[in-house]
Amino acid sequence: MYTSKTDNRKFATEKGTNMSKSKPNTAEKSIIGISKQNSKALLVTAEANIGFGNRLYIRGDGCGLSWDKGIAMKYINDDRWQWECKNAPSKINFEFKVLINDEIWSMGENYTASNKNNKICPTF
Repeated sequence: MYTSKTDNRKFATEKGTNMSKSKPNTAEKSIIGISKQNSKALLVTAEANIGFGNRLYIRGDGCGLSWDKGIAMKYINDDRWQWECKNAPSKINFEFKVLINDEIWSMGENYTASNKNNKICPTF
């Protein structure tokens, strides 16, 4: 059985040894760098007066969205709603649309998410 003093020395020696031997190889560095650089949060903020008691939903073809069933957006304040995709790829280019209560589609063409912060003012 080791005493705590011996354990501390052993740990320090192992730690020093592991540090020198545990450097990732070049391939691991690039994989780690790519995953960190290519993933970021994407926000869609909608400003719309949709009436008391209603909720705004989002549908689309990217970042986990579907055209078949919407995801409820988070109410921020006043007439602002927000949806966040936490692990969006660095090259963002997908279409989306917002709906009142996941039933009433916003008017006009689909919106295109093409950057980190997408602000829209839909009409219904």
